[in-house]
Amino acid sequence: MASALRSLLDLHPSLWTGKHYAHAAGSCLSSGFDALDAELPGGGWPIGSLIELQAPQDSSALSLLLPALNTLPAERLRILVAPPYQPMQQRWRGTSATTGQSATSENALAARLIWIRSQHLNDTLWASAQALRHGHCAAVLSWLPAHVPFASLRQLQLLANQSDSLFFCLRPAHSQANSPALLRLDLQTRQDQHGQPWLDVHIRKRRGPPCKDSIALAPHHILMPPTAIPSHVPMPATAPEPAYA
Repeated sequence: MASALRSLLDLHPSLWTGKHYAHAAGSCLSSGFDALDAELPGGGWPIGSLIELQAPQDSSALSLLLPALNTLPAERLRILVAPPYQPMQQRWRGTSATTGQSATSENALAARLIWIRSQHLNDTLWASAQALRHGHCAAVLSWLPAHVPFASLRQLQLLANQSDSLFFCLRPAHSQANSPALLRLDLQTRQDQHGQPWLDVHIRKRRGPPCKDSIALAPHHILMPPTAIPSHVPMPATAPEPAYA
């Protein structure tokens, strides 16, 4: 009976037991953090899936995502939909140096960054859906409010499954738990006694056994961006202008 069940579970990646990780239906991309990869089914961020991050409305989530985002093909687009702060292209160039890219490729990487401004939820959902349908987006990051219709999230999940994009929905802490996301993480920032920043990652949902303990990412692994700038504040004239859609 056990062998027959094991054979059944091996037939399809969607079948798994609570004691084991599900087999990744598609490819996975390393997060850049060994401790986090060890707890993610497939050993990294699943490509072509809805990944939900509940994080403070600052730039701490990008500190977690930039190492992986900067390893994606430089010629493909990175789409930021409705971020609560003004994106700084220098942050993407600065972290690219750690991946061994040349100055030319760093400039090309920043040039492929598109910032989409929207003020209404329907616009944010529509823009996110179009980015996933586009077919040339290496990553789509969409900032959504705490309450989003389940049907809308389900549509984004289905579109992500049909794409080869790395897709993250970033939402406020304590957002609705009813979500079709394949992977849900809760991010919390703190400082130690020396004033150094830490990022505590809590995996709330994954296809595998529950993750009871949080994952503390060491200060030297976290690239803390500068203070977030509200999106309504104009950029200095000397700063490079972001791309718009």
